Formats: sequence, C-alpha cells, structure tokens
Amino acid sequence: MADLESLVVSGTELDRKLVAQILAPYVQLDKDASNIRPTDAWGSLSQEDKIIVYLVARKAMKALSFNIPFEEASASEIVRDTGVKSGTAHPALRKLLGENILRQTDSKKYMVPAYGIPAVRARLSKGD
Repeated sequence: MADLESLVVSGTELDRKLVAQILAPYVQLDKDASNIRPTDAWGSLSQEDKIIVYLVARKAMKALSFNIPFEEASASEIVRDTGVKSGTAHPALRKLLGENILRQTDSKKYMVPAYGIPAVRARLSKGD
C-alpha cells in the first residue's frame, strides 16, 4: 500500500525526455538568439498544433535557462513568433483553453502546464 508522501508531485516538474520527443521533429532551440527555429516538419502542423509546439518550446527554453523572462506568451507574441494569423490564433487559443491543453495566467498569457505534456504528446502522435 502506498503512503501519502508517494502521492506528492511538483506541478512544475518537467519530463525533459518527453518534451524533447515532442519538439525534435518540429523545432530547434537557438541558445544564442533565444528563439525557436522551425524545421521542415513545422509546416505539416495544424495551426493549433503550431501554437502548442511553440508554447512547449518556450517551456523547454525556460527549463534550459535561455534568456527569456517567462515561458508564458501573450497572444500577440504567439502570432508574431508562429506565423499563425491573428484571426486564426485567437479562436484556437480559446479552443485549446477549453480543452484544458493550455492554461491562461493572471496576466492573460498562455502556457502548456507541465501536467499537460503527456496529452500534447498523445495529440501530436495522432498525426504521425
């Protein structure tokens, strides 16, 4: 029988191996410029999945101590950095929030919570 302590996890604990598996086909992380470089496979992602991969990449960059202030990103940052049009990004963000894939912070920025990483992997695996 398990004891209570075995049930305790950290909400910020990140499965780095799983994050690497998610990101490897779609992006590279540029340490010098602190930005995300899409690979050829990026173009095969849906607009929603581009947003998700972008936010997972920001989570990875923060975990790797890149020079970014937050892993979270505003809607305008997401539009600017992913190439997803504003008219597409805003409904996609609302949909992903509704599906609990994304979380919105008090400052109205978006992120993929650490506990959501397995669901992201499952979602992206459906397209493989």
